[in-house]
Amino acid sequence: MLTLKRHWKLFSVLFCFLTIEASVNSTSLIMEYANRGTPLDAWKPFVWEYSSTYVAFILMPFILMFDERYPIASKNWPKRMLIHISLSMAYSFAHVAGMVGIRKLIFTAVDDVYSMTELNYTIIYEYRKDVMAYVSVLIVIYAYREIIRLRNGEAQFEAAKDDHSEDKRILVSKAGKYNFISPLSVEWVEAAGNYVELHMGENTYMLRATMKDIEKKLGHDAFARVHRSTIVRRDFIESIRPAMNGDKTLYLKDGTELRLSRRYNDNLKLAG
Repeated sequence: MLTLKRHWKLFSVLFCFLTIEASVNSTSLIMEYANRGTPLDAWKPFVWEYSSTYVAFILMPFILMFDERYPIASKNWPKRMLIHISLSMAYSFAHVAGMVGIRKLIFTAVDDVYSMTELNYTIIYEYRKDVMAYVSVLIVIYAYREIIRLRNGEAQFEAAKDDHSEDKRILVSKAGKYNFISPLSVEWVEAAGNYVELHMGENTYMLRATMKDIEKKLGHDAFARVHRSTIVRRDFIESIRPAMNGDKTLYLKDGTELRLSRRYNDNLKLAG
């Protein structure tokens, strides 16, 4: 998954944090049951906790992709909140189904039986926890974006009389320094919630805008929208190869891989 590949630092931190948390919870359960006088087989709490944790981790990239398309931090935040509530329900269903399936497989493999409590209670109990987990993931994502913005710097388009990209410059600021650069310095653009990330060589700048706004400002001669969340400079594409489901993979000159969606396939056929 390209989202996971591009944000590997964020997901690596989350993976380590969740693994530590699951390990602590597992050992706490072992001690809790021992204090009650009903000791558990030591492996069971680890199966319970790790199955829940790693299914949740697998679902996190989907939360990130969904928030990139429907960021809460926008003018339409009340409507977006309702959309995210619906997604949290789907997230909870997938989480419960996944972890229960894993537990049943492992328990069956060791000739044991995994049983659930009353279904309605389980759904309500798990959804209560999953909502908190969902909100926590969003908080981490937004905090991560804010850290990236502060570390990498911000950008904004210079005011111009028209929308021709060649008549515009981009003002970038980093560590108190301001510079004007050409839009043609942008190699590719990625949605990041209520921001977009402008990738320029080793530098990445955050610009508060929608993908529709940035697509209009960059124009279609030098740039092409290749996915709902990505725009790329045409001459920065090294090669294009078929991928799954009719999509294609773009290989950029710096080694970055981007997905070319079928919906935007014709954009690269436009004459530059």
